[in-house]
Amino acid sequence: MNKKLVGSLILSLVALAAIGYSYKGANDSKQGVYTIGVPTDREEFYESTYASYLSSNGYQGNMSKGEVVVDINNYTAADGTRVTTDQEGVITPEEGKVTWQFDVKTPGFYNLEVGFLPVEGKNSTIERKMYLDDQVCFKGMEQLSFERTWANETAEIEVRNDNEIRPNTVELINPKQTFVEDAQRRGTEPYKFYLSQGTHTLTFEAIKEAVKITNLVFKADEPILSYEETINKLQGTYPLYEGNLLVGQAERNEGITKNVLKSSRAILINTNYSSPRIEPSHPSNLVFNTIGGDSWKTPGDGITWEVEVPESGLYQVSFTARQSSNRGGVSYRKLLVNGKVPFKEANSIGFPYSTGFKNYVIGNDDGAYLIPLEKGINTITLETVLGQFDRATTEVQESLFVLNETYRKIIQLTGTVPDSYIDYEIEKKLPEVKDIFTQESERLGNILEEVISITGEKGEDSVIIDKLVIQLGRLAKNPELVVKELSQLKNNISSLGLWNMEVASMPLEVDSITLGTEQKELIQTEAGFVENFAYESQRFLSTFIDDNTQMSGKVDKKQESIKVWIGTGRDQAQVMMNLIEERFTPLTGINVQLELIPESVIIPATLAGRGPDIVTGITEQQAMNFAVRNALVDLNEFDGFSEMYTQYEPSAFEGITFQEGIFGMPEQQSFMMLFYRQDILDELGLEVPTTWEEVKAIIPVLQMHNYDFYMPAGTADPNGTMYASLVFQGGNDMYLGEGNDYGIETGLYEEGAMRAFQDYTQFFTSYHLPVVADFANRFRTGEVPMGIAPYTVYSQLQVSAPEIRGLWSFSPVPGKVKEDGTVDNTLVSSTTQCIMLEQGKNRDAAWEFMKWWTSEEVQLEYGTTIEGIMGPAARYPSANVDVVEQLPWSVKDAGALKEQFRATKGLPEVPGGYMTSRMVSYAFKNVVTDGQNPREALYLNAKEINDELTKKRKEFNLSTVESE
Repeated sequence: MNKKLVGSLILSLVALAAIGYSYKGANDSKQGVYTIGVPTDREEFYESTYASYLSSNGYQGNMSKGEVVVDINNYTAADGTRVTTDQEGVITPEEGKVTWQFDVKTPGFYNLEVGFLPVEGKNSTIERKMYLDDQVCFKGMEQLSFERTWANETAEIEVRNDNEIRPNTVELINPKQTFVEDAQRRGTEPYKFYLSQGTHTLTFEAIKEAVKITNLVFKADEPILSYEETINKLQGTYPLYEGNLLVGQAERNEGITKNVLKSSRAILINTNYSSPRIEPSHPSNLVFNTIGGDSWKTPGDGITWEVEVPESGLYQVSFTARQSSNRGGVSYRKLLVNGKVPFKEANSIGFPYSTGFKNYVIGNDDGAYLIPLEKGINTITLETVLGQFDRATTEVQESLFVLNETYRKIIQLTGTVPDSYIDYEIEKKLPEVKDIFTQESERLGNILEEVISITGEKGEDSVIIDKLVIQLGRLAKNPELVVKELSQLKNNISSLGLWNMEVASMPLEVDSITLGTEQKELIQTEAGFVENFAYESQRFLSTFIDDNTQMSGKVDKKQESIKVWIGTGRDQAQVMMNLIEERFTPLTGINVQLELIPESVIIPATLAGRGPDIVTGITEQQAMNFAVRNALVDLNEFDGFSEMYTQYEPSAFEGITFQEGIFGMPEQQSFMMLFYRQDILDELGLEVPTTWEEVKAIIPVLQMHNYDFYMPAGTADPNGTMYASLVFQGGNDMYLGEGNDYGIETGLYEEGAMRAFQDYTQFFTSYHLPVVADFANRFRTGEVPMGIAPYTVYSQLQVSAPEIRGLWSFSPVPGKVKEDGTVDNTLVSSTTQCIMLEQGKNRDAAWEFMKWWTSEEVQLEYGTTIEGIMGPAARYPSANVDVVEQLPWSVKDAGALKEQFRATKGLPEVPGGYMTSRMVSYAFKNVVTDGQNPREALYLNAKEINDELTKKRKEFNLSTVESE
């Protein structure tokens, strides 16, 4: 009897043992947990610049009853902006400005309704900057977002090898109407704009993506009544639903759920094994059973469920969900039914913390809200909002700005490490500090009280605010104490910034949606002891039975076949398998046996003669370990390789070239870019540097204002990429020798390499740049407004730092000025490769696969699909420039990437080359930590490099310095 069958029998017996006990020990509850409501009499909160705008224009709560329809065909395009029109509207491109002129007869406050239709582009959120009469009236106008709509490509989730396959996400192009509102969802109302009588202009400046504008109307949004007013109005029209519970899955089209729509591709469906009560559930197979969680936490992101009900009526709505990320916190959502907020209370609905899944009933302590639904298909939407945290997060952000500014003033007087024995006369020289500390202590104290009133406890999440309130109060009484507490003050301010980011994160994971009545018992969410024991036992036993490395199905032995190993995640492997079965095997007749194998297994398996034909996603360093041992096939021998070579920058192959042979096809190529905060540079009057001399001029200015510059070093740059780039920019090389003798000796003894090392270490000795820093976080907070980091950090910032969206960008790294006046910004890149093993049995079939897999069309589809499944943070760093240009980059960012791509350089791998990065790192520590002379440190460590190069070249029967 085979292993799989025995395992199935064991699992079945365990499951049968639990029958009859499954419901006995469970925690039954008639109703679930009521969501937290926001008081309807709570005063609407406005961000400070928006509040000032309203106040200066005399807003007192009244909206104009008039309507101003803008003639969308009456537009003016800025120079270079290519606008096209059709019967539906005006297509504004992904860069440039478009201005409309319109007349107003009735002065007053208006909301702005925008009709738009997404057009084919790069699949990212549509963003615009808005001007009214050529003015940005408040901060919120700098970043307006227009969301797209996404859905699973297929209604059914495919099952393969008993595991569900994550479906691709595709965009649904439908006309949309929306009122312009705060992109960070700090309020419940759309923006109000004051229009005086006369002629005005409205301008949209493209930040990202093209969009078709179908209509522009200034008018007041419909007022929203309270729940009590709404239900009194509806009870005579809609009967109370009294039928059976109606349940629909949140992640798939099942039950009453007919479709699941998302405003962001980043919102993912998940596999959750935490309880057998999650539907659907399986103890070992991969089954998708929830949606959201950490992928659904950004304000503005929403999920819409199309649900079908048997009759019109008033329904109780509940969600089986959990919010287990923010302990003591609340995740807020705006509820929309058929595209509209049904009553005021639905603007902010709070889901309190829970370790397990609960039935969250939409309501408050008085009971469930009744929601009107029509017979047939209805839409129910939950959109992430800040809810009652809107005031706290905005006030903290403003407090952070004041405290950081005050901190910078203090260190201008005391330095970053003040002498406790010096009297700096803080109160005399900085008299405003006392009042600032008093005001901010009071402000944060009020925020603390508000947070406690929201969460119901003074939990661990509010400790940092409490600490700052106490410290600022103490410093307000005696400002001179700041000398002793400066380091603690800085740390507390940084922690407050982190707290603000975490509080604005609103994760929620949903299993199902239930419609019914308070008279019906909801499905229980907690399993009893016996049921849970049986489930966990099955999970444990399955670990001895299931083979999770095999991605492909059964292989037809009659057909040509190759074995491919992939070392990335399961999602990536599954996308690759889908493409193979849809695009490769049907066209070529070649079967592919795809297996998910860790990179560490490849060498032992190859030595044992059990390796595959092809390995994908392998680093160039690991690939060269095979190449120097004659374990890889030189791709120069295949027809069509020269054509494939031209699709890439030469740098993509330089790290995989050895003894004139090329041993891989590049998949991914990563390199660094110069990131900068444009808002802070404008504040300081600085320009983005293009040369290292300009960087050296900027660093003191940044540091004078308590900012810093970041350059990777040490563990942040383990391969010595930054130093190697400086060597190449000076026209030098890391190794000596030509042709097959390249790498015969280190090039670090050369004068150019010595100067480059001296320049590199000078940034950390003379300019005191931090050797270790969390660049992404400090860039977000503004502490490091400029720095060099891998360009993949862009995607990380897009997801983790939405509050600075539109305030930052990147450009090619600075370079060295050459004699002809041009700038050499050569930058060393790294790649992952697709390699063919020498021991493979079918080279022709393997080459066909490599050509197909690394083709532009397939790589583009793979990258797009991965981002659709895993979100923008998984933006694919393709080695093909043409693929990168077609991914969802803005025109400006794509241009910067392409410019740096052209200046990349691959660092050729040579036998013993691993010693180079190791000894350069030692030399760097000798200089920066121990104060050794740079030339001396590099000279002494370079000897070890030469010894290792000679040793390894002898091992592989290559020429050495001694043999010449």
